[in-house]
Amino acid sequence: MKLPKFVTIGHFKVELIPISHDISYEVCEMQGCFISKPPYKIYLDEDIISLNNEDSKNLLIHELCHVIYYIYHLKDKDEESVVNGMSNGITELLYKSELKDWFKKIDN
Repeated sequence: MKLPKFVTIGHFKVELIPISHDISYEVCEMQGCFISKPPYKIYLDEDIISLNNEDSKNLLIHELCHVIYYIYHLKDKDEESVVNGMSNGITELLYKSELKDWFKKIDN
């Protein structure tokens, strides 16, 4: 199953952009990157995402946690607020977003 081109979290629409391993890892020294200015984007190492396994999910969830941190204004919040914001955002991703079918497909 292909990764959706966008994911919606709350009222934010975030574009998911696979990029070559050479650019993501060897040039930028990253596996993924969230761009927190409109238009919102997440760049993802296509070698990792194309594995369609737990590492793919982990990378995507990691970058989406940056989105959740940003959209729920969690900077300088107490632990309970951060955990609550993250759990709400992750639940939305797993059960309401365009990614819910992609996550399920990897589990099969």
